[in-house]
Amino acid sequence: MRLRGILISALGVALAVPAAGVGLGPLAREGVTDGPAKGFYLTVSNPYAEPRNFRAYPMAWEGDAADAERLPVNIRPAQFRLAAAGQRRILVVAQDLAPGETRRFRVCAELAQQEGMIHARVCSKLAARRLAR
Repeated sequence: MRLRGILISALGVALAVPAAGVGLGPLAREGVTDGPAKGFYLTVSNPYAEPRNFRAYPMAWEGDAADAERLPVNIRPAQFRLAAAGQRRILVVAQDLAPGETRRFRVCAELAQQEGMIHARVCSKLAARRLAR
């Protein structure tokens, strides 16, 4: 009986603390364009009870953030502040698509300043394809 009370208390504490530092959606998206650029809207949300600063950045489909410097991907805004339990849309534009090219990349969002040892981020996988001429 005592163990049951401890488990219920632990569950209550676990539910009161946000599971991640940021929400992002949709987690996967594909699009086709006939021009050199393709845009996507993603929604970033703040699960905390107080305002927080967030950042969004591109990453290679597989690899680390250093690979993203070569990606012609533009994110607006890349850094922003969200109200408590707030959300906002960001615009992600894959640029310089060659005819027939498919570009696969990720966009990640996280707290601007990470605290502690846990690096909490969430990423969305995006694919932009330009039609061949």
